Amino acid sequence: MQLYYSATSPFARKVNMMLHYTGQIENTELVLTNFESDELRRLNPLGKIPALVDGKTTLADSPIICEYLDEHYEQAGNLSVFHCGRGSYYAVQSAHALADGLAQAAVNIVFENKRTTEPSHYWIERWQLAVETAIKNIDLKAIGSASDVNIATLATIAALGYLDFRLGHYPWREWNAPLDNWLESIKNEPWVTVTTPR
Repeated sequence: MQLYYSATSPFARKVNMMLHYTGQIENTELVLTNFESDELRRLNPLGKIPALVDGKTTLADSPIICEYLDEHYEQAGNLSVFHCGRGSYYAVQSAHALADGLAQAAVNIVFENKRTTEPSHYWIERWQLAVETAIKNIDLKAIGSASDVNIATLATIAALGYLDFRLGHYPWREWNAPLDNWLESIKNEPWVTVTTPR
C-alpha cells in the first residue's frame, strides 16, 4: 500500500496512527505530498490529503481510508476499531465526526491566516467558535482510551495534536480540563508518539 500524506495534516495523521496501531504500517509506503501535487490530484480530484493506494483500489478522505484499513485488521482476527458494536457505534462515530470537524475548523483558521490578502475576520471568528464548542462537547466516554482504542480515539488525538502544533496559543485545556487529562494518559503510546508532528 501507499499512503500519500503530509506530516502536518491531522487527517493524514489519523490514518498514519491507524496504520501503526493495527500493524499495517509494515506493508505501507509513506509518500510525502502536498496540495499542489499533480499526482495527488490524480488520486483525489479535490487535491485533499490523505490518499491511499492499495493495488487497484484508490481511496481518498480519512474516514473511508480508516474504515478500509479496519476491515483488513478485522479480517486478520482482530477487534474492529471502526465498528464498535451496536451499543456504541453511533456514539463513537459522532465523536469521530466531531473530532474531524474540530480539525477542519483549525485547518481553516491556519489557512485563512496564511492568505496573502486580508484574512476574513468573520470566518476566523466562526471557526474559532467551532473549535471552542467542539472541545467543550467532546464525549470522553465515546473517545476510548489507551486500552480501548476506537476511531474516535485516533481522530481526537489528531485534532488536539494539530491545535498544539499550529494554534498552540489556544487555551483548549482550560475549556476542557478532563480532556487534557485524557490526552496525558494516552500521549506516550508508541502509535501516538511516532506520528506526532515535529
